Amino acid sequence: MNKRQIIRHAKNYLDLLTAGTDPISNEKIEGDSVVSRPQMQKCFRFVSDILQEVLQNNGLVLLDMEDAVGQAPLAVPVTVHGSSYELVRRKAGFSLTPEQKRDVLISRLPITPAEFLKNVNSAVNPTVMKKLSGKAVNAWLKKNAYIAEGKTQVVMNRTVWHPTPVAREIGIIETDVTDPKTGGIKQRLMLTTHAQEYLLTHLEEIAAEET
Repeated sequence: MNKRQIIRHAKNYLDLLTAGTDPISNEKIEGDSVVSRPQMQKCFRFVSDILQEVLQNNGLVLLDMEDAVGQAPLAVPVTVHGSSYELVRRKAGFSLTPEQKRDVLISRLPITPAEFLKNVNSAVNPTVMKKLSGKAVNAWLKKNAYIAEGKTQVVMNRTVWHPTPVAREIGIIETDVTDPKTGGIKQRLMLTTHAQEYLLTHLEEIAAEET
């Protein structure tokens, strides 16, 4: 079974326990059993509801507790039978709604991929969602033949990337900049306004490159 099927199976067990039925034998649970106590029934119902949220929200559970800045914390302290634990919520994968995409700053001047990434991630709530990584952007550009490997004499033993002719068609360009450490000239990838808008429309594909 995959994880979603396992969660459904576990939820079904909890629902049966809440109803006073043994999920293994399907027989009625005796009234003096520990699992028949009101506290246990409440616990089964609570966890079952959480699993339902997990199934509905692709693994994301929004907690009611909030911290000082109004964001749900990633770890919430809980106590079970006198033992302390932390209920940890896994962050959701990166994604932006159409409304959030419209709010992403698009520069009228060419900017670096890192600056574009910063603008995109400014729309993300890092408390509940992972940010888009530069590794994913680089992987997508390489996969779609927008960049190609190259070597320079200035940056020794380091792979650098240059825009392909296809990349230039969508506004990915290369400019010469002075290296502050060596004083030499090196090339830097830049995204024009058109390139920024193009990447913004392909964020789902880029996010799929996250590993």
